[in-house]
Amino acid sequence: MKITKTSLLLILALACAPLAANERLNLLKNISAAGAPNLTLKMLDQAQPKVDEDLYEWILWEQERLAILTQWQQWDELLVRIEALPADIPQQFKRQAATYQARAFLELGQNLTAREILRRQLWQTNARESAEYETWRRQVIESYLGDGRIEDARVAMLRFDQDFDADDLEWLLLRARVSIESGRDEQALLLLKDNKTWQARLTSAYASFRLGRVDKSELWQQIKKRSQAEGIDAGERATLWALAYHVAQQMAPVDRVVALELLFRGAVQSPLQLFQLPVDLLWQAYLEYAELVGNRSELLLGDDEKWLELANNASKITPVKSRSLYAMLILRSDDAQIANRAADGYMQTFAEIDEAEHNLLDNLFNRSETFSSARKIPVGIRYPLVDLALRAADIEKATRLMSGLNTIPEGTSRFDWQLRQSRVLILGGRYDEGDQVLRNLITEYREPSAEATDRILQVLFDMQTVNMHAQAIAHFTQLLRLDIEPKQRREILYWIADSYRGLEKYDQAALLYLQSAMLPAPNSMDPWAQTARYNAAESLQKSGLVDDARRIYQELLAITDDAARRSVLNHKIQQLWLSQGGQ
Repeated sequence: MKITKTSLLLILALACAPLAANERLNLLKNISAAGAPNLTLKMLDQAQPKVDEDLYEWILWEQERLAILTQWQQWDELLVRIEALPADIPQQFKRQAATYQARAFLELGQNLTAREILRRQLWQTNARESAEYETWRRQVIESYLGDGRIEDARVAMLRFDQDFDADDLEWLLLRARVSIESGRDEQALLLLKDNKTWQARLTSAYASFRLGRVDKSELWQQIKKRSQAEGIDAGERATLWALAYHVAQQMAPVDRVVALELLFRGAVQSPLQLFQLPVDLLWQAYLEYAELVGNRSELLLGDDEKWLELANNASKITPVKSRSLYAMLILRSDDAQIANRAADGYMQTFAEIDEAEHNLLDNLFNRSETFSSARKIPVGIRYPLVDLALRAADIEKATRLMSGLNTIPEGTSRFDWQLRQSRVLILGGRYDEGDQVLRNLITEYREPSAEATDRILQVLFDMQTVNMHAQAIAHFTQLLRLDIEPKQRREILYWIADSYRGLEKYDQAALLYLQSAMLPAPNSMDPWAQTARYNAAESLQKSGLVDDARRIYQELLAITDDAARRSVLNHKIQQLWLSQGGQ
């Protein structure tokens, strides 16, 4: 997660300023909106009062926590949090929590569980007086739709209309969805005819298409034109290509592939349930198009080399055709070598793996039922997916993809593979395995270069980040025994000192900081040496060697012109005097 300057200022304000609870909550909302929900939740943990200290304030913070988890679709975490709520919280908040709980189960496809929760709420005494009552009734309709119980959803909708006079967009869209899924498209058009939002327009377009009132080619062209408009909302674009897929059901197989590829190149799905499609439809579309192409070329099923040759020949001219042929071999070939060659070919159909291609690959291989197990993914694609997951800092996904990969990928050196493997294992929490892989790598590291050593150091920094300081020290020490560049030797001494400080072995840390400072010459005072000496002084202070610390601070003060640094050093020296009682 990247912390921007704005979010950093918000964090400092939250931590330092004496703000009222509502102001602090607003700051947290801003941090979450900036794209840092995990940081928001961490700060919330620190700022939220205990439930037995101030129940009202605790509920305010807890409401925000549940809202953040819902906004970022952290459904499992949301359910765990709700299950752990105290039993004696006020009834009003219990009802709010039940609404969040039902939403989580609906999103996870556990519609029966959601209905059980909703029925318990709806059957309570005075349930109709709850502010959540109308929402519960709508969620019941959603649960029926999720289970394909269309008639039950329609009946529940009619009863809702008898009890409530709702006309908000969300309700109109839900009514239209029920109408369309129950085959009453004309009714959906009547419901939405006066609404000009894009959600209503596209839902109406779908109903009109189903009624045969819109020409498929004309609608396809309208979708293409609108999807290319500047400033279009990502949710609308996703809905457009989902609609295009439905239109393409009456067109050629290649059109279905095009629509679905464009849909799953996006970062989001349609916000409308009616237009949410599983990515496995794209695998199916690939197969249908590949079979059509193969039949036209009079290829026999099982003659994989011929299919592979056809895919290779098509790759530059018609990449969509090529990807479909490669996909068929990935899914259908009994020869693992053919499947891996097809996987390599599939990857090569992209000029580059930009964000859109990353989204497509992530959807196809990490979010589909077709590849529910990472072990089913051909290694020619698993390795690039590991790199993409690392680039996106998605360690959980990288660890899943790396599981069971023990062979070095073609075109990759043993050194590169071991580095990648070690980093994924360490960041994925498999510390001992990652440590062993790195130990083997450094043992085999005979001819050091500045670039390769720097890459090893990056993994050692990961070790320090997860507090594997003892292991990091051992590996740093191994590197010092090699013929590495003087600059890197100096840096490594500093990083070893950092790990000793992390282990609270301040004497050793101070010694190594000073060694790093003095490596070019005993009296070195370049910027690196000044930083190392300052850290040495801090370590000496923590180890109780106050006089030594004072002398180093004074030496730094004597050569420092910067006013801010001088102020810090003077403050440090003053602290030392105070700690010694002014001696």
